[in-house]
Amino acid sequence: MAISIDWPSQVITVPKADTTLESLGPPEIRNLDVNQFRKDLNALQAGVEGIPEPTTHTHTAPVTLGGVTFARQVEIINGYTVTFENGAYAVNLQGANNNISDVTNLNTVSIRSANSGGLVEGNIAQQIVEGTLTVQDAMKVLFSTLGGKVSGVTTSQEKFRNPDDTLDRVTVNLDVDGNRTFVVLNLT
Repeated sequence: MAISIDWPSQVITVPKADTTLESLGPPEIRNLDVNQFRKDLNALQAGVEGIPEPTTHTHTAPVTLGGVTFARQVEIINGYTVTFENGAYAVNLQGANNNISDVTNLNTVSIRSANSGGLVEGNIAQQIVEGTLTVQDAMKVLFSTLGGKVSGVTTSQEKFRNPDDTLDRVTVNLDVDGNRTFVVLNLT
């Protein structure tokens, strides 16, 4: 069974088989790729029965602003609702900000939306925050300077260790007034 639309009632039905298993649980957790879901809706809408019907959804592709790529958006519109095949399981909505949980017909399936105003495409840890520094790099520096051991505080060179105490993450050279004159980051 595949995703289907009852055009007169405007009910979109999502069979359990069209979700992917994440965990047997309990509770059983499944995922719905919202981008694939909207592609499936497009295919149904392009069929003979769907062409004369009102559009099921809007789609905004990912947008890059200031070097950060924000996630796609999918909105179910025109009075359509979504029904997940009934059962004792949860569905995580993934891959797009969406309003699916707002238009879901309630049954025993738990719907988990991860919408966020700042939902970002891809791996957030690899997003550039400044120059060539990624979020992951910045966190390494922050954890070392705030939570790692420090040595040389009263000398001309301070060293900040990573929290695991396995390497000098930040080395700072200081002038006689304590001003930083040179900073070396070890991001390995």
